[in-house]
Amino acid sequence: MASENSSQDTSDRARELAQQIGSHHIGLGIDPAVKAVVGIFSLVTGKRPLFAVHGGSSRENLALQNVQARLRMVIAYLFAQLSLWSRGAPGGLLVLGSANVDESLLGYLTKYDCSSADINPIGGISKTDLRAFIQFCVERFQLPALQRILAAPATAELEPLADGQVSQTDEEDMGMTYAELSVYGTLRKVAKTGPYSMFCKLLHLWRDLCSPRQVADKVKQFFSKYSLNRHKTTTLTPGYHAERYSPDDNRFDLRPFLYRAGWPWQFRCIENQVLQLERRERQDVDGVD
Repeated sequence: MASENSSQDTSDRARELAQQIGSHHIGLGIDPAVKAVVGIFSLVTGKRPLFAVHGGSSRENLALQNVQARLRMVIAYLFAQLSLWSRGAPGGLLVLGSANVDESLLGYLTKYDCSSADINPIGGISKTDLRAFIQFCVERFQLPALQRILAAPATAELEPLADGQVSQTDEEDMGMTYAELSVYGTLRKVAKTGPYSMFCKLLHLWRDLCSPRQVADKVKQFFSKYSLNRHKTTTLTPGYHAERYSPDDNRFDLRPFLYRAGWPWQFRCIENQVLQLERRERQDVDGVD
């Protein structure tokens, strides 16, 4: 379900994988539907939203991305119900979701978009484990198309391309790597850490990689986004749960889904601890001098 923001490489990889696994593949463009929905908004309001690269605001930019994602859900369900009918075959199909556990934890998905489905086979699998599983499938089932998918940067492809190339990546959008996100997820769900206790654990775990200030900034960024987007976990598609830190709110994670995004008391404790550590470090340096 490509749009004008989808690269040709992505379409080619999808078609190649379908051929190798023997599935019935349909390639279609969703641009007419996107333009129709945005056109209704413009007709009613007299305003036409623009992407950020075309001079639009962040609100316009996000809304235009969300329209594409949500229309893909509508189209997927239409084809699930009627594609077999159109080919003269009986029955219907299930819609499969494609949001992994890390994206769900952070809320890096659009509510009621193509992550909404009947069942999500990778809903409880981290991006790190998913990549390892794909590599296994490359070797076990001789599917070279998967190697191209592994080598491609993870991207939503919802913003305009730059000279035909992808200008948007998941990790840049999230502000953190998938490897970091897996660590946050394990500490949040399995170890049951809040902002301050996660900060303390990561001080030790990442002591050779980050300064206390850097650790504090990373923890604050994660918890801010986690709390702002936690409402999305209440609508997650049921998935196969292979991780102990499943964010599936209704069945596996019974903590609140509404938090104060600023975490004032916890973030203040982190800041005080960072200041103490920085002061102690300066004293140690002065002592050496």
